[in-house]
Amino acid sequence: MTAAAFDPAAADYDRDFTQSLTGAAQRRLVRDHLDRRLAEPGRPLQVLELTCGTGEDAIHMAGLGHQVLATDLSGAMLARIKAKLADAKLAGTVRTGAVRTQQLAVEALAAGEPLDAVNEAEGFDLVFSDFGGLNCIGPEVMATLARRLAGLVRPGGRVILVVMPHLCLWEAGWNLVRLRPRAAFRRLSRGPVPARIGDQPLSIWYHGAAALRQAFAGNFACDTIRPIGLAVPPSALEPVFARRPGLIARLEAVDRRLARCGWLAGCADHLLIDLRRVA
Repeated sequence: MTAAAFDPAAADYDRDFTQSLTGAAQRRLVRDHLDRRLAEPGRPLQVLELTCGTGEDAIHMAGLGHQVLATDLSGAMLARIKAKLADAKLAGTVRTGAVRTQQLAVEALAAGEPLDAVNEAEGFDLVFSDFGGLNCIGPEVMATLARRLAGLVRPGGRVILVVMPHLCLWEAGWNLVRLRPRAAFRRLSRGPVPARIGDQPLSIWYHGAAALRQAFAGNFACDTIRPIGLAVPPSALEPVFARRPGLIARLEAVDRRLARCGWLAGCADHLLIDLRRVA
């Protein structure tokens, strides 16, 4: 996987995942949980964000008073977040840097900008990755990443990941109605699934909650698993719902009522897993 797959997506990323009804609703559901964790220690936190995209979450966390190191493999994504930071006058609270998640997993950092802060000496209170950025790595790399993060997260600190699981009821139902059974159940594959972002091919792995818990076992305890986008549809269906804000609001309310039903997370568009550093 290269940055070339994601650079072209930077221009439309906010339109599709930030400003869209479905994308905004799912992001609010993530922040319901994230903001509670950010507030618990009662002090500013040191946050490492992986796969930060155009920086919507980094800017949100910085606006709450936290220090954020926002990383992504795409230079075009990082350029967008730098422009946003300048507009929001938050450049002093968010650092940015180019890093390939795979390279982080094997303890080799890219040199887009100096990232000497990403080491065991500093330590982070929270590592965060939103909306499937880590679906671009397979289970073996995920396990290596988990071991690497054990050296970066302070005892009692957290890793909160939002990834795409092995089944999305909305995606399956929509594609079955359209007589596309392979697309309906593509997430069930245990190996890499070919995908495209624009004209760029890439491979996607889907991660279940049990496999993630196993990957982080030993150094992290799982405190929470939450469905994100169980009632709220995926962003791919935005054209169908773009003129139905009232319906999306009702579906978002349903998702909030189902927030504690972790056993349903494997059927949602995304699952949120919250892991606490214990050893």
